[in-house]
Amino acid sequence: MKSQVTFLLLIVGILLGCTTTKKQESAVPLHFSLNDSLVQNPIALIFHEDNYHLFYSYTKDDETEQAESQDLVHWQNKPMSFETGQISTQNLKSVVIDWNHTTEFGADNPALIALGISDDQFGELTLAYSEDNGAGWKQYSDEPIILEDYYQPIQDLKVIWNDDAQKWTMLVLSGYEVRFYSSANLINWEYVSRFGDDVYLKSGEWTKLDFFPMEVAGTNEMKWVLFISADSGSPNEGSGVQYFVGDFDGYVYRSSHNKPKWVDHGSDLYQAVVLSDYLGSNKAPVLIGSIYNSIYTKFNIEPKESGVFSLVRELTFKEKFNDYYLAAQSVKTIESIEHERDLIKEAELTDGVKIEKKQRLPLRIDLTFDVNNRLYLGMAETFGVKIRNNEGKELMLGYQVERRYFFIADPTIQTEFPDTWDGFNYAPYVTNEPLMDMTLIIDKNSAELFAMNGLISLSRKIAFEGESVQVQIFGEKGKVSLLKGALTEY
Repeated sequence: MKSQVTFLLLIVGILLGCTTTKKQESAVPLHFSLNDSLVQNPIALIFHEDNYHLFYSYTKDDETEQAESQDLVHWQNKPMSFETGQISTQNLKSVVIDWNHTTEFGADNPALIALGISDDQFGELTLAYSEDNGAGWKQYSDEPIILEDYYQPIQDLKVIWNDDAQKWTMLVLSGYEVRFYSSANLINWEYVSRFGDDVYLKSGEWTKLDFFPMEVAGTNEMKWVLFISADSGSPNEGSGVQYFVGDFDGYVYRSSHNKPKWVDHGSDLYQAVVLSDYLGSNKAPVLIGSIYNSIYTKFNIEPKESGVFSLVRELTFKEKFNDYYLAAQSVKTIESIEHERDLIKEAELTDGVKIEKKQRLPLRIDLTFDVNNRLYLGMAETFGVKIRNNEGKELMLGYQVERRYFFIADPTIQTEFPDTWDGFNYAPYVTNEPLMDMTLIIDKNSAELFAMNGLISLSRKIAFEGESVQVQIFGEKGKVSLLKGALTEY
């Protein structure tokens, strides 16, 4: 027992001895949020005039606003004004840049075009345009754009430029159906195909979509990814974002599988969007979504903090296990706000030997474990991170070896809702690789876990009061080798 205590003290001493120079004196928010309203969901993300433009809805009259950023970390709100008597920002669904001047707007510079829907008129669209980088907006016409023979309420739109056909493609979501339309000018639309009839396991209400190309890593092969957010049916209860992978010839989308995958296996990533036309902007594909789950309404859980969006994540696309998968990691620009970093050297963790340290939020934890002996006796059954604040709020994240899944567990929810919701989210992952990596990014509002180079992600809304938490890196019912790690405060 004495040797174990000595080993623990030695590990903590090593950890404390490897601190980087502090870069700043105060923590920087990692997630986009508002001070006076709850953000609802992102609507569109574009890159224009050397800035990222995020269009989003918020609770004040369910209006749309926009924010700008140069690095996807620091955001500044930018008001949107409409001429008197013109349409408001309600019900805007898609924003594009008319790079090729296919419309009559923006004679000198490409105009921003926003398309929206009518609440009470099926198949009717509105179009607004901005010729000053999104500050001022005008309505195209008093008359709506009509989609012929459309007799259903529209949930969402997505408009993209089809470079091969030199036309616009619009996806229209209604019920469990996505219709594809084509146009040369964003005004006159022709129906070309639909998707959804053969989808297996439709559940909940489909509420939002996105559509974008992804190149398979290490190849020149291009696939098209279709996001469809659903308000229920996710792997861990409630809402989530499912995706399909397939081919698109400019007219018809053919998915390689009719059963969707899920972008995130946690409880709280919903209505995500990806940077539009990222290839044309010579930017990386990045994702942002809302940290929310419909299950909170079911259990009458009110958010204690303002609504926030997820970390902006950079996407890659991999062929693995004879299939295609999205992988995600936080954008690299988050490194610019690092405050202090403690390095953790190699250590063997068991029931009696753990690494503990008090840390300030926001916090990033990077860990690499040796799992080459997971099939033999003595391997820890569970290993990962436990986080606890001064009020006793606790969160546990890690990997379960015997059952082979990554997980996020919230004991507080298990106590408050013992018969209805266990607060346990997991992502199955069977590996034959010798190393296992985990990255956890946590602040007062959420925890986001990325593992196996981003193939696994789990997001969770939390409410951690106080400025700091106690971090424990552990292995239970056996031993596991931690090869390296780092604790980074922002």
